[in-house]
Amino acid sequence: MTSLKNVLEEIVVVEVQEQLKHLSQTAREAINLSEVAAFALNRLPALYASTSRGWLQQRKRAHNELQQQIVSAVQQGLLGVKRDPLRKSTKIAASKVETPAHILTKLQKLFSKPTLQWHQVPQFFQEALTLVSHTPEYVSLSVNDRNRLRDIKGYLQRKDAPQHGLRDWQNNVELPNPELNSYILSASYFLTNVLEDLAKQEVKNQLIHMANVLPRKVGVDDVCAYVLNRLPALYATTEQGVIWQTQKAKEQLSSQIESTVIQSLMTLGKTPRRLADPIPLLKFEGDCEQAISELRLIFQREDITWQNIATLAEYAIEHERQGMTYWRQQWRMLGQIYSEMYLKPGDAELSLSHTADGEILTVRAHTKEAFGWLADNPKNLGISTLRLFPAVAEIELYGFFLDFSINYTREEMAADGII
Repeated sequence: MTSLKNVLEEIVVVEVQEQLKHLSQTAREAINLSEVAAFALNRLPALYASTSRGWLQQRKRAHNELQQQIVSAVQQGLLGVKRDPLRKSTKIAASKVETPAHILTKLQKLFSKPTLQWHQVPQFFQEALTLVSHTPEYVSLSVNDRNRLRDIKGYLQRKDAPQHGLRDWQNNVELPNPELNSYILSASYFLTNVLEDLAKQEVKNQLIHMANVLPRKVGVDDVCAYVLNRLPALYATTEQGVIWQTQKAKEQLSSQIESTVIQSLMTLGKTPRRLADPIPLLKFEGDCEQAISELRLIFQREDITWQNIATLAEYAIEHERQGMTYWRQQWRMLGQIYSEMYLKPGDAELSLSHTADGEILTVRAHTKEAFGWLADNPKNLGISTLRLFPAVAEIELYGFFLDFSINYTREEMAADGII
């Protein structure tokens, strides 16, 4: 939930980092920051906020009332995770917990710009491409540009080498403002409170049932914050943990979740609504959306999203560095196919790969509507694809809710009369 946040997450992570400093390097390397944070958060009261005012109030409460509890919970966590038999369980899939903040940190490294913000991404992406495309490399470049070019190339050379923890890298950087620091810090851990989704779904259900009895309209985020602050936190860092915590919530907390949601709706429904700014971190999400929109225009690809921009940027820089500039035309052609399928921005993602049997166009649909339309109209997709990429041997269509693909082979294209 980007629009509301448990303020204790950041405070706990900072405390974990502080206590880790007092351990030996061997001990630090054996400890997973996210696991310690989840352990501590599950033993502390939740302090969710959905507005800027609430964010400040909850932080003040945490520092004034919970400081010793936080220190103690983290100390227990550092001991607890060492003997946790599930410690080597499967991590939560990045797609479930990764946020724009995680992607921004990847771009900061890629562009060798530790203070990079989302609104700067389009500019630095284009500058990076310009720098690596010069041949010979340093002709006509200023000293500053030479240094930046070396930084970018240094990253490309190191990208396959073991990476240091995100926390260590961030601690050496002075960020321009506290809000950005909080935003970037959220990318140093991967965990989730399973109650967030359960509470949000229950709020939506009750809003439908109680629409005619509520004195005034209430915001989903405000209700969720109210509810989550009255329930025990159930954080998890692994797939197994998510399943276990979700099952626990459904078996032990279902009635409490429902009654708390109803209580919160009645309480907030009677409370005069005040104009309030969103939590500070939300403004960076707006910058992210704007940056992605600009990048779509620049590269003529409506399938660029915050989820794939780091991978696409690295691909583009690497190909540009090697002089393989055909990627630009390929991106424009993929963008043309996308537009001809009447897909909305971000509905799907297209990529082209080369195999011994020929080229393969892979389409990953991010919505059921997009998947349904593409699955029902393979001929339309095939016509657009073959006109721009006549060597394509197969089209693979994936849905986010499926673990297999639907394939449209060249033989099937021929049978449909489009070859």
